Amino acid sequence: HVQPATSPPAPDSGLPVADLRSALNDACSDATLERDGKAWTDGQIQSKLDAINGLKQSLSDRLSISPSADHLHVAALVEKDPALRIELIDRAISHNPSDSFLVWSAVQICYESGDSVDCRSRGWDQRLVAIDGQNSESWLRVAANRYRAGETDSALEAMRRAATAAETRIYWTERIEMLVRGLAAAGSDFSFPERAGMALGLAAMALPRYGDFTTMCEEQSAQNVDWAYACLRYGELAENQGKTEIGVAIALAIQKLALEALGELDKATEVGQRIEARRQQRMDLTKTDNLATTERLIISNPTLFFAFLAAIRSEGEVNAKRRITAEIERLIEQQPELACEIERLIEQQPELACGTF
Repeated sequence: HVQPATSPPAPDSGLPVADLRSALNDACSDATLERDGKAWTDGQIQSKLDAINGLKQSLSDRLSISPSADHLHVAALVEKDPALRIELIDRAISHNPSDSFLVWSAVQICYESGDSVDCRSRGWDQRLVAIDGQNSESWLRVAANRYRAGETDSALEAMRRAATAAETRIYWTERIEMLVRGLAAAGSDFSFPERAGMALGLAAMALPRYGDFTTMCEEQSAQNVDWAYACLRYGELAENQGKTEIGVAIALAIQKLALEALGELDKATEVGQRIEARRQQRMDLTKTDNLATTERLIISNPTLFFAFLAAIRSEGEVNAKRRITAEIERLIEQQPELACEIERLIEQQPELACGTF
């Protein structure tokens, strides 16, 4: 039976410090020790991962019978069969045709289905830009779809629209939140940290095919200056507006190849330096003493988890993680005994590592 969907708490982008302190304090409570006993063996962890992989089809089967557009959307994301994925997302849209996230997923799923499914006749591309026309990523996906269909001129027009859009989003946090809800609605023995970790992994598997965009811009920029400028402007826009690290990285890569095609080698070098600076920024963050703790604590508690996703939406992935890590360090400085809780948390709950970002 499919359980009713429940919405997560809706915190603002501020970090719930009291919940963070409470999570640190409770990390190694007697109840936790009794439940977990000792660190899992490699075999136990592998068994859990196998169970997670096996859950995908079960999740699709259970949610595909639901009348909820949200549930059908999740079922389509995890379903393996291309034709059934299209059927599920089509049913979802019939329930909620004006949901931009839903239509965004439909366009992406349809593209991934290749020539085995006639997607163009469904008009999802047109619907997407009609309801999500202020999103650069919607126009970028449509440009790539048109380009693959050999419609180069209309693809360029879509690329120009992508370069002037008011926002840049790939529905990353929305997808994670929906998957957490779907996993809960399908019913399972998984704890919240496990559902959160699974949702992160499943969401990562549903990212856009960024290679389509870089290939399109690389090929056309080398032949047409109008394409080079459109790709360059898109890259500049997405670098400034993007919230996910992979999205910003692709935006920078597109800028660099467009500038090289235009012969602007000095500017291309400057972009290359920004690429390296962001790479170093990510590397520095991974060396932070309490990063592992941050990643585990984020998924240990629904309030913290959804607050973190809200922070990504407001300030971006790296900044959100850096701010929460800094807050943990501040709490430890105020209460040194919490450092002991961190060590025991990692020892007693290794399964939380599944939720690393």
